[in-house]
Amino acid sequence: MYKRKLFLIVIGFLFSVTIGAQNKFKIGVNAGLNYPDHRGYEYAKNRKFKIGYLLGVSFDYYLKEDLSIKANINYERKNRERELTYFNYDAEEVGDESFSEIYEYINVPLLLKYEFGKSKFFINGGPFFNYLLNNKLDSNYPNDSNDEITEQKKIDLGLSFGVGTNIALNESNDLVVEIRDDFGVIDIGGVPNHLDGTVKTNTIKLIIGWNLGI
Repeated sequence: MYKRKLFLIVIGFLFSVTIGAQNKFKIGVNAGLNYPDHRGYEYAKNRKFKIGYLLGVSFDYYLKEDLSIKANINYERKNRERELTYFNYDAEEVGDESFSEIYEYINVPLLLKYEFGKSKFFINGGPFFNYLLNNKLDSNYPNDSNDEITEQKKIDLGLSFGVGTNIALNESNDLVVEIRDDFGVIDIGGVPNHLDGTVKTNTIKLIIGWNLGI
């Protein structure tokens, strides 16, 4: 509850500081879907993820008419499915069961954005920072021991790249549609201790935003 209140306070602060700003500033809200994946050690590709979501605010500072610095502060929820397969004493499969694991992040990309003139299309790229707020696993999941895996790290860093388009709603409001890829470059932990390697993230996102014309 405290973390959600803090997130709302941050959003309110960003709105307040941009009231009355000049045309080179834009503030907006955004929401979207994400599809995460892991790479690294041998079995990282077998981790099953499901579609999650994000919501947050965006902030653009225009260096020139077609070039800007874009930042987001997003709450992002990623969903992973864990499966257990059960065997009898004759090593015959007798059933399986699925459990959900949830990762909650604050996601902050800082991007350089270029708009292609009157075409309304744009590309952007730059670093991103993720902070892990919470990692929850179904309480019914058996035999879960933190001693069996490397420490889950709070920080994830990487590079973010996106393409999208601006759709004008009126003179001061735009609808923004973007496909973005967050490519993690550091180990986030969680590797079984009996295996060598690292875990790094990769997340594809579909983001829809609304520039509020402030």
